[in-house]
Amino acid sequence: MAKKKRPREHIIADLSVNHVEKYVFLSGYSVERVEYDYGFDLIIFTYDVNNEIENGQIYLQLNILKQLKGVIRHNV
Repeated sequence: MAKKKRPREHIIADLSVNHVEKYVFLSGYSVERVEYDYGFDLIIFTYDVNNEIENGQIYLQLNILKQLKGVIRHNV
């Protein structure tokens, strides 16, 4: 019997979430992964200059691409 293999798409999806989380943390914000699929993958919480949470959240839905056509670089 063949062992189950983890689909490449799942690996790429996990890596994309990790990549976004890195930049959120480096920007001084926090992020929460959405466990259940409601159309969003991450919720970002922002903070003011006193490190107090700001009103509202940023909801992200990530999509994966198997091949990038260009690279956008942002300085953090």
